[in-house]
Amino acid sequence: MSRTDNSLKNLKTAVLFKLAAIVVNFIARKIFVVVLTKEYLGLDGTFANILTMLSLAELGVGTAITYSMYKPLAEGDRELILSLITLYRKFYTVIGITVGVLGAALTPFLQYIIRDIPDIPHIRLIYLMFVLDSSISYFLVDKQSLISADQKQHIVTSYQYKTSMAVTAAQCAALLLTGDYILYLALKLCATFVCNALLARKADRLYPYLKQKTVQPLPAPIRQDISKNIRAMIAHKLGSVVVFGTDNVLIAYFVGAVSVGLYSNYLLITQSLKSAYSMIFRAMTASIGNLCAAEDTAHAQAVFWRVDLLTRWIYGFSAVCLVVLFNPFISLWLGADYLFSMPIVLLIVLSFYVTGMRQSVLTFREAMGLYWYDRHKPLFESAINLAVSILLAKPFGIVGIFIGTVVSTLSTCTWIEPYILFRHGFGAPVGKYFVRYALNTLLTAFAGAATWCICALLPQTGFGSFIIKVLLCCVIPNLFFLFVYGKTSEFRYFLTLGKSVLGKRMHKSA
Repeated sequence: MSRTDNSLKNLKTAVLFKLAAIVVNFIARKIFVVVLTKEYLGLDGTFANILTMLSLAELGVGTAITYSMYKPLAEGDRELILSLITLYRKFYTVIGITVGVLGAALTPFLQYIIRDIPDIPHIRLIYLMFVLDSSISYFLVDKQSLISADQKQHIVTSYQYKTSMAVTAAQCAALLLTGDYILYLALKLCATFVCNALLARKADRLYPYLKQKTVQPLPAPIRQDISKNIRAMIAHKLGSVVVFGTDNVLIAYFVGAVSVGLYSNYLLITQSLKSAYSMIFRAMTASIGNLCAAEDTAHAQAVFWRVDLLTRWIYGFSAVCLVVLFNPFISLWLGADYLFSMPIVLLIVLSFYVTGMRQSVLTFREAMGLYWYDRHKPLFESAINLAVSILLAKPFGIVGIFIGTVVSTLSTCTWIEPYILFRHGFGAPVGKYFVRYALNTLLTAFAGAATWCICALLPQTGFGSFIIKVLLCCVIPNLFFLFVYGKTSEFRYFLTLGKSVLGKRMHKSA
């Protein structure tokens, strides 16, 4: 089996695991809202976001060290790999302890973070369990980075999703049998440690040299390079945490924890899509890193346009589907009491789209290690996000908070990140990228309007109507994208790749 065929097979397996995990998570959420109240749902989302903010302590160390592994993996330099893994372990041990201590220190201030804090028993114990789960997630993860950097992300994905599905099933059983939220959290806490331990054991079997006791010190140039990338990643980590980790906290403070619970359902859907798509792009990152390490800039740029077409098509199509199907799905899934109004839904989808459209650029930035050049960007992004969100939160509530997220992304990331990639990565003008971005946004808007108008002719409630809307969403926007992109060289590449894979399967089955 060729390397490409093997990669496609691994990716298919990972996607199937992810789809199964998504189904299990949606069933679990239904059980959660039936057994527990909206207050528990809001508390779950708020505490998770507080811990997301504390993940700033990670400082981008993992990304910087993983990038440093691409070259020694390609050259088979085991001593250097072992040194990098040892450094990774030391950093993450300190980070895990720091997150635990800082998280626990916030316990007395919970009533100031959550407006109208719900009357839930043992609320501080619940919070401390969230803290402990976040803290132990940093232990035993160093060897996972080696598996991922060695283009074996499917192994990590397989272990994570198998563990996730098993613990989610156990959590559902625990809720149905006991209704005990603390037991529910305890099961998740155990699963986090078990998954990391199993992956560490798998890495030891894949790379026996990791058991060596003698570790050489890192060469000075590599230490300097990692230090430089970490300094750059600190700002990137700050921007990510502030923009994507504060929405629930701001909603909890300005609106209330119940609204956090409602938003968490929409967030579960968008995050499920993002995590499914990110598997595709993560699977590419190590290969792109090896390609860029070979300094084949022209070929790297050609590959970028293929990845960018994939990004535009996936996120454009998904945005159309979300606008049309978000509320009908949640109504069928959880009930009409868990719906937001359409203006809020449109802002959630817009945030999903503008964030997702960065995926091709971020994949290449990570693979090429271009963190240093836009290190100041996240500081402006964070400041704009907080300023706009807080300014608009009082008069407009949740709408104002989501506007802040969209404005901060459009005013910084959308143009700075591609500019840096094209200037310092490809040494080429960036204008073509912005033209394609604008074209795709208009195309998505037209496809969305057409799909919405046609679906509006159908009854707005009922399972049968929802299924017809799903079918229309699968057909109409894809026809728009096929009409515009069908003759491009990037589309022909994927078409040829698809025919090749299909041909091989038919040949095997013959």
